[in-house]
Amino acid sequence: MENEYYYNEAISRFYDPVYDTLEFLKPAQKFYSEEIKNAGGRILEAGAGTGRIFVPALNMGADIYGVDFSERMLARLKEKIPAAEHYRIWQEDLRRFDSGKSFSLVIMPFRVFQHMLTIEDQLNTLNCIYNVLDDGGRLIFDVFNPDIKRLLNPVSDLLEFDGEYKPGSRLQRYVTVSYQNHLQLLDLKFRFIWDENGREMTDEFTAR
Repeated sequence: MENEYYYNEAISRFYDPVYDTLEFLKPAQKFYSEEIKNAGGRILEAGAGTGRIFVPALNMGADIYGVDFSERMLARLKEKIPAAEHYRIWQEDLRRFDSGKSFSLVIMPFRVFQHMLTIEDQLNTLNCIYNVLDDGGRLIFDVFNPDIKRLLNPVSDLLEFDGEYKPGSRLQRYVTVSYQNHLQLLDLKFRFIWDENGREMTDEFTAR
């Protein structure tokens, strides 16, 4: 997050239509759901995004809160929950947040931690989380497992999604991935084309 990256309009708008179709994410969603059920206290999702973990957890009665750096992503989340529950989510930088509450469980699903590009960013984030954990509380997060074959073979404008973002409206997402192996960084570029007067938009960011 050293580059103060914000998700743009296309990323936030089409996040759910794309990622809801990815089968490899479903075991992780099930895992986090089980951990939330067994938490036995207040939960914080750091990097709540559009609410793919948050909303089902709230609907099953979990005492869950969410923080995210992206106002656009949180706007999508708010559309999915009653206005009376909006107090549970807020926008803040994970490197310097303070919720004013403590939690028995903090989760950072789907590689949120990889947006922390420097060791300083990582330590600041972990310290903030430590400060809001109950005694004996837990942090659970996941990160990308590097594949040497992928690191040696950058991807250029690969069509990774071709489907509908709403009934009768087509969306295509192309991805370009390059690696800065000496810095342990990867650069991502997404190109979106969708049925709305032939609109096209690109978005780029770096992850660790």
